[in-house]
Amino acid sequence: MAKVVLTSASKNFADNDIRDAVSRSFDLLGYNYPEKIDTVIIKTNLCYYWDYSTGETTDPRIISAIIDYLRARIGDDISIFVAEADATAMKTKYSFKILGYENLSKAKNVELLNLSEGEIVEKQVSIRNNRITLPVNKMLLESDLVINVPKLRTHNLVGLTCSLKNMFGAIAKPRKFSYHKNLDAIIVAINKLVKSDICIVDGLIARGKYPKKMGLILAGDDALATDFVVAKILGFNPRAIGHLKLAEKENVGDVNNTELIEDKISLKEAKKLFPGSSFLLHKLSWGLQLKLLDVYLKLSGDVSPPFLKA
Repeated sequence: MAKVVLTSASKNFADNDIRDAVSRSFDLLGYNYPEKIDTVIIKTNLCYYWDYSTGETTDPRIISAIIDYLRARIGDDISIFVAEADATAMKTKYSFKILGYENLSKAKNVELLNLSEGEIVEKQVSIRNNRITLPVNKMLLESDLVINVPKLRTHNLVGLTCSLKNMFGAIAKPRKFSYHKNLDAIIVAINKLVKSDICIVDGLIARGKYPKKMGLILAGDDALATDFVVAKILGFNPRAIGHLKLAEKENVGDVNNTELIEDKISLKEAKKLFPGSSFLLHKLSWGLQLKLLDVYLKLSGDVSPPFLKA
């Protein structure tokens, strides 16, 4: 049975509020840790150079609280890596510097890991009976514990970006826009290759029609089950989201027996708070905007930033 915890860090979410909410979410989740853990990788969501206050990237205070909890729960001698991979329009080394993660790594004595560098292995998996090969950092595959820390936000191409989509960002290939023609399958493929042991969703500042302070934290022991709960908060039918529907068919997670623990806030209350919009109308609007942009580019000879279609 999958378990998902929904809790709140209060409206002000000062540092102590965040630490308490993260600790509470871990405790309520009650994850069954392996007997021996030497290496932990924490996968952030740093899709671009936007500050966490925009609702687009993981708040470093969440990562800090996770590090503190892991050391208290597992031990001070574990090796913790805060990880991200290069993207089409982002270099990880710059995002770590700009978004405060270099300072975090020094303060917490953890290492920063660029998943696009080091030993990269080609791994193959079957999706819809088709073979897909993806480059993956060997350290990610061999880590004793993978903690996935996505954002609570909508996404222009796939409706929502949360646990499963955040792992797409771990693919070692920087120019990931080449995967977009088969995006749902690629998202499911990487999640078949790399299992998120624990998902901690950063909903302190959520992003829908606009950024909004919500103070939410979700914890889950199943990435797909966690994303199903997030989809409901965002006002979507989870099975109307292509990669969630495909992930369920490919048995990436269990959504039929999910235990939802509501702590300090209910799912119904969280859904009311979220600045949502119609997924269908959003897709139509975004598609029209991109078509108009293409017309402009052809007429002007200008260049489109790659992240607009990322």
